[in-house]
Amino acid sequence: MEHKFNEFPLTALFRELRDEVTTLIRQEVALAKAEFSENMKRVVRDVTFIVAGIALAFTALIFLLMTFRNILVLALVKGGADPEVASWLSPLIVALVVGGVAWALVAKGKKALAHDDLKPRKSVESLREDKMLIKQKLAHS
Repeated sequence: MEHKFNEFPLTALFRELRDEVTTLIRQEVALAKAEFSENMKRVVRDVTFIVAGIALAFTALIFLLMTFRNILVLALVKGGADPEVASWLSPLIVALVVGGVAWALVAKGKKALAHDDLKPRKSVESLREDKMLIKQKLAHS
């Protein structure tokens, strides 16, 4: 009879441990989901910067080509260039300048993305603590 009496508390301890571990795992999953969601919001924000930069670069390219093409054609012709050469060279110069600005905007967005730490550090640390807690409970059982 004494043998069964000793098994019951041990079984109850293991059930309690199982329940606590299950609850802990659920909480860890919830924490990981929350962290992932937070990280994804930052990624979406940074990608939005990249997209906005590309859209603005394209718009700037159109307006600059329309505006500066004529100015550069006149400047090149006054500087002694053949009008035919000036008519194709001026849009090329404008395109190179606008392309440089576009590259800078995209590089800024990429740099911001590279510096974002998307690892769920809080979840990993919490799991380490949970592991130690479980080990301690098992050692005391």
